[in-house]
Order: sequence, then structure tokens, then C-alpha cells
Amino acid sequence: MSNEEFSNVDKSELAYWLAFNSLSGTGLGFRKIKLLYDHYGSLKEAWDAPAKELSRLSWLNQSTIERLLEQKKTIEPDNLLEKLDKSGVEALYYFHPDYPSILRQINDPPLVLYTKGKFRACNFNCAVGIVGTRKPSAYGERLAKSLAKDLAQDGVLIVSGMAYGVDSLAHWGAVESGGMTVAVLGCGVDLCYPSSNKPLYNAILEKECGAIVSEYFPGSQPQKWHFPARNRIISGLSQAVAVIEAGESSGALITAHLAFEQSREVFAIPGRVDSSTSIGTNSLIAKNIAHLLRDHNDILKEMGWASKNTENGVATAVALQGRELDVYDLISNEPSHFDYLIEKTGMNTGELSAILTMLELAGVISKLPGDWYVREKQAFKV
Repeated sequence: MSNEEFSNVDKSELAYWLAFNSLSGTGLGFRKIKLLYDHYGSLKEAWDAPAKELSRLSWLNQSTIERLLEQKKTIEPDNLLEKLDKSGVEALYYFHPDYPSILRQINDPPLVLYTKGKFRACNFNCAVGIVGTRKPSAYGERLAKSLAKDLAQDGVLIVSGMAYGVDSLAHWGAVESGGMTVAVLGCGVDLCYPSSNKPLYNAILEKECGAIVSEYFPGSQPQKWHFPARNRIISGLSQAVAVIEAGESSGALITAHLAFEQSREVFAIPGRVDSSTSIGTNSLIAKNIAHLLRDHNDILKEMGWASKNTENGVATAVALQGRELDVYDLISNEPSHFDYLIEKTGMNTGELSAILTMLELAGVISKLPGDWYVREKQAFKV
């Protein structure tokens, strides 16, 4: 289904994802809302369900139902949709075709992702999150910017949180090198926080070199508790996370541990043992949570990504789209059987066989005996 067709069919459904995403303190997190969607077939039906019907669902307690019904009195889904349209912000809910598949893999993905900029041009299959202290040393400043610049020049998407310090330097490294970057905010994407980063915010949008994203509705002000939650999206959108400098209680360590739990590769630059900004990174390396990071080539090598600056200029990434990408996303380094792919894609035998053959010819998967398939190298969405 094309984006235009999807928009026409599901615009009204989007209103109810916005509504559920606006709830707070009800006890309805992603998992329970997903269960509601699975049970009713749409969040519109779930929103309109009467209390008596909701009470029959074993995974909803009475307190949650009462808080849901109370908040529904103050939330009008169509009004949210109208406000969104006027804001110029795009919203991608969990089942939208442009919602990053890598983000669906984490335990608590955002119900809705709000975006500004060239979000669809971002390649999340070749993305690295760069995080670190808000008060880096001169050593950390230099490494944050140069690492981002070198990775971006090799076609790697740089993801960070646009905070002071390492985050901002990483974004600027990508922007100034002509690469792509994504800033994940702890407020609405129509707001720039911190305000001193307005030049960076504008550069990402005006130079069309990436996107601003958030799980918070346009106009939402930054709140202290938003930022730890924001960190799971930074790591969730990334294939790997690099920590430049981090103190003992740095928020960057939260991102690193989340990345580790999400089965992302973690890298850390070592520092002096007597430096307070190196306590966190040295600890990550010592505990075998992070690979020791010396320069961007360590990441490229570990991730199996070729440099654009190699002598032969051969790239390992292959561009895929549509159903090809749907099938590719289901195949991992662990073999997947043909019957499993039939079940998950809903394709007929002939259509799936044709796509698998194309993926084999492209060199991104291999066929094993017994109709099993496994990934060979990186592909990305176009």
C-alpha cells in the first residue's frame, strides 16, 4: 500500500492513536494499548468501547478503566487531528509503513512518532547513536564531532538527543560533513530545546539533512521525566550506540544500557582513569558492555559496513523498497523458513519465491538447504 493510499484509509484511525498517546497516568502503556488494538481491530473501536465491555478484558483492572473513561471526557480525537494538521508536523503511528521497523523491536516503542524534516530519507539500517556528557572536555569535544563527521561521510545516519555538549557536537559533525542526522527531543518537535540550539535545529531542517523526532504531541513542553524516556528512542533508532565521555551518573549511561538491553552494539571511547568524565565509559568497557572505540573504522568493521572511502569504493548496503524490504526485515542472521515467511507476509508462494530470488541475486540473503534463508549483508530502505 502506498503512503497516499495509507493516508486515505487510515487518517481517521490516526486520530485515535493520537488520543491514546495523549493519556497519562491511566496504567495503559504500549503493551496494553496494543492488546486493545489486537482485540478490537482498531483503536477507534477500542476508544468507543463501553465500560461494561472493557471490564470483561482480563488484562484491564477497574482502576485503569475508570481513569481511561475519566480522561476520555477531556480528549477529543478529531480535535487532536486538526491541531496536528495545523502544526505542520507529521505523525507516524506504530503500524504506519514509514514507522521505522527497528524501533518496533524494542520493549516499549512509542505509540506515535512525530516528525519534522526529511525523516523518510533517513536510513535507520545504517544508524549510530552518539551520546555523552553535557560538559565534555576538549578531548571529548574533538572526538564527538570528528567521529560523527567521519561516520556521516561514510553514509551512516547520526542519531542523538540535541542536548548541550556531545549530542550537539555529534549533530553538527553530521550537518557540516553533508551527512544525515536525527535529533530526538524530549518535547514537541515544533519546539527547540534547549533554545540555544536554534541554529542547529534550523540547520537540520533548512539543509534537509535529517529530521527532528519526538513521541510528544506538538506544543508539549520539555519535562524532566521526558529525557530518560527519550533515551530509549535514541538507542531504539540506532543499530549501534557510541558513548564519547560520560560521568558516573551521566544520562548517556542510561542510553548505553538501554542499547545493550535492546541488543544493539555499544561502543565507548576510553579516557584517563583520573578523569571524572571517563568513569562511565571506562566502566562500560571494563564490564564488557561496550567495545573499545578508537575511531569510526572500529564501528564500520564491527557492524560490517564498508567505507565509501575505500579504494574500490564498493558499498555493502543494498537499496530495497516495498515488499522486498518487508521480506528482508523478517530474515535475520538466524535462518528463517519459507513457511514462516509465508505466514508472516501473507503472500502467495509464487510472489514470495520471486522476491526471495531477487534478494538472493542482490546478495543480501542466502538460501540454505530445506528452504531456510539467512541474511548476508546490509540493506536499506529507499
